Amino acid sequence: MAVEITAGAVIKLSQQRQAQWYWKSNPTRRLKNEKEEWIQFSDIESEIIEEALNGNHNIKLIELDDYWIDLNHSIQINEKAAEALVDILKSNKTITTLQLTSNQLYDKGAEVLGNALKVNTTLTTLNLRDNGISVNGTDALGDALKANQTLTNLNLAYNRISHEGAEVIANALKVNHTLTTLNLGVNQISDKGAEALADALKFNLTLITLDLHRNLITEKGAQALADGLKANKTLHILNLRYNKISDPGAEILAEALKVNQTLNTIYLKSNTISDKGAHALSDMLKVNQTLTSLHLEDNQIYDKGAQALADTLKSNQTLITLDLHRNQISDKGAEAFGDALIVNQTLNTLHLYMNQISDKAVEALSYKLKVHQASTTVTLRDDEIFAKEAEAFADAFRHDPTITSVHRADDAMLDFGIEALGQALGVRQTPTLPNSTSDRISDIRGDVLADKLQAHEIVTTLNLQHNQISDEGAQAVADTLKVNQTLTTLSLQNNQIYNKGAKTLALALKVNQTLTTLDLENNQISNAGAEALADALEVNQTLTILNLGCNSISEKGADVLADALKVNTFLTSLDLGHNEISDKGAQSIADTLKVNQILTTLILSNNEISDKGAKALAIALKVNQNLTTLDLQNNKISHKVTEAFGDALKVNQTLTTLNLATNEISTKGAEIIGKALKVNQTLITLDLSSNNILDKGVEALSDTLKVNQTLTTLGVWYNGISEKGAEALAEALKVNKTLTTLDLTLNKISDKRVEAIATTLKINKVLTTLGLSSNQISEKGGKALADAIKVNETLTTLDLKCNKISDKGAEVLADALKVNKTLTTLNLIASKIYDKGAEAIADTLKINQTLTTLHLAGNQISDKGAEALADALKINETLTALDLGENQITEKGIGALSDAVKFHQPVTTLCLLQNQISVKEAEVLANTLQVHETLTTLTLKDNQIFEKGAEALADALKVNQTLNTLCLWYNEISDKGAEAIADALKVNQTLTALDLSENQISDKGAQALADALKVNKTLANLNLEFLQISDKGTEAIADALKVNQSLTVLELKWNQISDKGAEAFSDTLKMNKTLTNLNLAYNNISEKGAEVLADALKVNRTLTTLHLEGNQIFDQGAVALANALKVNQTITSLNLANNSMLDYEIEVLADGLKFNHSLTTLHLNGNRISDKGAVALADALKVNGTLTTLYLFWNQISDKGAHAFADALKVNQTLTILNLDGNKISKEEEEALVDVLEARGRNVTLR
Repeated sequence: MAVEITAGAVIKLSQQRQAQWYWKSNPTRRLKNEKEEWIQFSDIESEIIEEALNGNHNIKLIELDDYWIDLNHSIQINEKAAEALVDILKSNKTITTLQLTSNQLYDKGAEVLGNALKVNTTLTTLNLRDNGISVNGTDALGDALKANQTLTNLNLAYNRISHEGAEVIANALKVNHTLTTLNLGVNQISDKGAEALADALKFNLTLITLDLHRNLITEKGAQALADGLKANKTLHILNLRYNKISDPGAEILAEALKVNQTLNTIYLKSNTISDKGAHALSDMLKVNQTLTSLHLEDNQIYDKGAQALADTLKSNQTLITLDLHRNQISDKGAEAFGDALIVNQTLNTLHLYMNQISDKAVEALSYKLKVHQASTTVTLRDDEIFAKEAEAFADAFRHDPTITSVHRADDAMLDFGIEALGQALGVRQTPTLPNSTSDRISDIRGDVLADKLQAHEIVTTLNLQHNQISDEGAQAVADTLKVNQTLTTLSLQNNQIYNKGAKTLALALKVNQTLTTLDLENNQISNAGAEALADALEVNQTLTILNLGCNSISEKGADVLADALKVNTFLTSLDLGHNEISDKGAQSIADTLKVNQILTTLILSNNEISDKGAKALAIALKVNQNLTTLDLQNNKISHKVTEAFGDALKVNQTLTTLNLATNEISTKGAEIIGKALKVNQTLITLDLSSNNILDKGVEALSDTLKVNQTLTTLGVWYNGISEKGAEALAEALKVNKTLTTLDLTLNKISDKRVEAIATTLKINKVLTTLGLSSNQISEKGGKALADAIKVNETLTTLDLKCNKISDKGAEVLADALKVNKTLTTLNLIASKIYDKGAEAIADTLKINQTLTTLHLAGNQISDKGAEALADALKINETLTALDLGENQITEKGIGALSDAVKFHQPVTTLCLLQNQISVKEAEVLANTLQVHETLTTLTLKDNQIFEKGAEALADALKVNQTLNTLCLWYNEISDKGAEAIADALKVNQTLTALDLSENQISDKGAQALADALKVNKTLANLNLEFLQISDKGTEAIADALKVNQSLTVLELKWNQISDKGAEAFSDTLKMNKTLTNLNLAYNNISEKGAEVLADALKVNRTLTTLHLEGNQIFDQGAVALANALKVNQTITSLNLANNSMLDYEIEVLADGLKFNHSLTTLHLNGNRISDKGAVALADALKVNGTLTTLYLFWNQISDKGAHAFADALKVNQTLTILNLDGNKISKEEEEALVDVLEARGRNVTLR
């Protein structure tokens, strides 16, 4: 009889002496449940099976508690089973791989496995990922590694390993001679653990791969790892993703890689690295000859950083993969890479998706790819790519025979890209749609607020920044400005205001007679909006400050604003930073400066201005007699134009602040400006940071400081300044009588030259702020500065972060502070300070009466140091800010600090997200909440407080009378914890916002919260996303909302709600009069659920936003919603994206839009709409007079549909955003649509 054995089957061995085998077609990976039905083989069959297994060397079977398990597959066991497994490992001679991912081994299981490893001689791979292993478990495994002679791969990711566990593993690595791969990702090893592992790298001779991603490692840990890399000769791969190493850390690692000759792959994703870090890494690549893969995705790299990396690619001959997706790179950076790829012959993978690159730049880049013969993989942007971009890439693929594959990033390539690339290479994929929600101020709330302000007689300042106000909300605010007679300051920063909104505000400015400050920074205003505001400036007689930074204004917009300023005699401050005005725009503004007699502040940072535009501005400064501040940082200004600025500074008598940071001034430029300042008598602030001026440039500026009598602030950080430059500055400060602020951050000063600066501080009588962070200063330099502080009587701020001050340096600084009576701020972040140093500082705080701000984050302070500081706080009466983030403080320390906080009541916001807070720490914080009288916001997002921590906080909420916002997102809170919080809500009278999303809450917890909502009268915002709530829990919440009168926002996205739950909400919406925002996205609601919700919308008069995306709504569900839109007069935003809707459903929705008078935003993206549906919607737009935003991306609309929209927009006067991305519209039809809009003077944003 032939019997086939499948690897991975779970097979039972009976207690009989002779083997008896059982089998099941779909075996689980767990131990067999006795209640399951298994097929029993006969005795003869069992013998055949056993013989077959004995002869099959691909199956590794062992017996655990009468169960035979194949170890080639991941198995699930507990501590007890682990003990049985250990006995086998001690004697087994064949098992080489053991996969124990996601079990419940904890420390006890790890300990018994560790004992087995000491004697086992065959195991090479051990996977213990996600097993709750902490200190004791790692102790046992560390001891095992010292003795084991075979293990090569150890995975300890997703455990609870702290720096103590990392230290144990590190000590083992110093003697272990077999381990090649170590994964410690997603633990809590922090900098201290990284330092221990780094030290091990100096001795270890076998480790090839080290994974430390998401471990709270900062630049301090990076420094240690860099030192380790300089000595290590074997490591090939280092993973530091999702840490906090930032630019200084990147710079330090870059220096190490100039020396290291083995590392070929480094992952630095999501580490807050900006252009500075990118510059350092690019310099490294010019020297390094081993690195083949560099991952810098999800950082803050802009064009300057991209250009530096691109320039390096022209000479680098080893890098194969460069990942820069999800940064801030725009066309300029893409162009640089295009130029580099023509020369580079080795790079074959470049990821640039999810940046700010336009379709025009992609076309240019794709053209260059035609002549580039090395690329084998090209990644397209996944979220904003246009049809012509896909076509351009497809064209490049046709012409480049070396491109062999297309990588579709994040499963989100659009339909048109699929089609174009499909024609070129035969690639076809399926798009997906990301979605996000917010509960900030929307247009409807802004409208209500504006209405109230029209008659208000007291309010002078209105701050509406960081909300969701679009053009409609701006219209409401503008109407208010026309009648309000008290408002002087209005901030609409960080909203969604486009040109239409800007135009309405401009009209209001023509009649308003009180507003003096208008902030529109970071909106979507382009030239048309700028033109309207410019027109208003010609008549307005009150506005003095206008902020248009971070918009989309180009040279045309700058030109009209410049013309307006020739007439306007009231505006004193204009911010156009982070726009696109370029040289032409700068020249227009320069012409205005020659005649304008009122403007005092002009900000033009980040505007692509080069020498031509800068020279025009410099010439204007010769005649202008009123400008006091000019900000040109982060442009393209070289030393060639500094002569013009130098000449201007010699004659200009009004400019007090000049910012030229992050340009290309160099040594020569610094020398020219230095000479000019010997004559100039007005400039008080000069920033030349990040300009590569080097020692010679600083020496020139130092000579100036000896004679200049006006400069008070000098910024020269990140300029390559070393010994000579520091000495020159020190000598100059001995005689200078005016400079109060000097920033020398990120240079190369070191201890010896700090001693010179310290000597100067004993003499200098004016300097108040000194920045020396990231300068390789050790305890020796710290001692020199401490001696100076004892004598100095003017310094108020000293920044020494990211140096090597250590405990000894901290001790001498602390002693100095016992005498010093002027220093108010001391920054010692990441300074290698332990408890001893903290204790010394604590003693000082008991005596010192001037220090108000102390930064000690990123050190190695544990509970002992925290307790000492806490004791000091009970006595100290002046310290107002204490930063202890990212240290080693646990329950005991937090308890002491919490007690101390009771004595310091002014704090109102406490954010402790991702801080290793567990149950005990949460309990301590809860005790503090019970007595604290000012805290209003507490954020504990992404910790592990579990149900007991939630219970403790709940008890505090019953007493606390100030907290209004509590965030407990992702904290392993179960139903029991939710029940405790619910009980507290029945009593609490202040909490208005509660976030419990991404916990372990099911229907039981939802029911408890529902009971609370029946009596609670204050909670307005409740977030229950990503939970396990089904219809039962939903029904309870819906029932509660029939009586609740406070909740306005309810988030239930990504739960398990079906039609039954939708029916419950339908009944509620017919009665509830407060809920304005309901999110039911990505549940299991079908057309039946949509029908009952639609019935409710016919009656409801309060709901303004309804999210139903990602459900299964089509056919009759869509018909019902369409009919509801004909009646409902309050809903303003409806999201039906990703619902597989066809043209038929869209046609009935379009019919509903003809009658609706309230809907402003409609999401229909990600459906199956073709031209027929598009034509129906276009016809509706001819009649509809309220819709402002229509999302139709990722559908199947072609030229016919686009043409219909073009015709409709000739009539429609309200639509401002039409998103047609990812359809099948040709370049010609797209241009025709744009032409129609321009001819009609319409301002519609097409995407």
